[in-house]
Amino acid sequence: MPFTADRTLETAAAIAMEWAERAAVAHQRPAVLVTDRIGEYHGHDLFERYRRGRHVSPRSNRLNFRPGAVVAHAPSPTALHLVMRLADGAAVAVVEHPEPWRLSGWARALGARDLFTGENAPALHPKLVKFLDALNFYGNNGYSRGHGRDGAQRVLADLRAEGLLEDPDLIISALAARGVPVELLKTVATMAGTTATLQPVRHVR
Repeated sequence: MPFTADRTLETAAAIAMEWAERAAVAHQRPAVLVTDRIGEYHGHDLFERYRRGRHVSPRSNRLNFRPGAVVAHAPSPTALHLVMRLADGAAVAVVEHPEPWRLSGWARALGARDLFTGENAPALHPKLVKFLDALNFYGNNGYSRGHGRDGAQRVLADLRAEGLLEDPDLIISALAARGVPVELLKTVATMAGTTATLQPVRHVR
């Protein structure tokens, strides 16, 4: 569910949850909600159905079953990483919020479908995919000083020269779709010159 200024997070979450619950029934396993802070959503009717054993966060992520679908509500990179791990092939519905980052790169890298319009996200440009491959390659050693860091900085400079670094969130979230660890996403974000902290922010209350 891409973020739009004319649609509330609650409306987007309701659509995502309805879709995920249907997908979970098809898998014959319960749907699970992932947020960055569990307690932040207690008392909100929309989220109460997940309160007993179906709501997890990066700090409280224990489940005793395999989810049939996963709903990610306004996730930080850490929460989205948890979503991808929990899903393990099951359906995933993500409610985007512009803070701490936009998720267009994630959606485009995975061919996600907009649950409101039914349209698939456009594929990433092949040239951008090659740059992402290169960033992945140089991240094999954690972008440590020397070969890895220097190589990644050259790739980012080339991206900037090609006009492909105007939206750093697209790059960072596309790397997240490839399973790049959160700490490495932060390193790339810093090298790309974005001011995003990639830390969770409060969306309720």
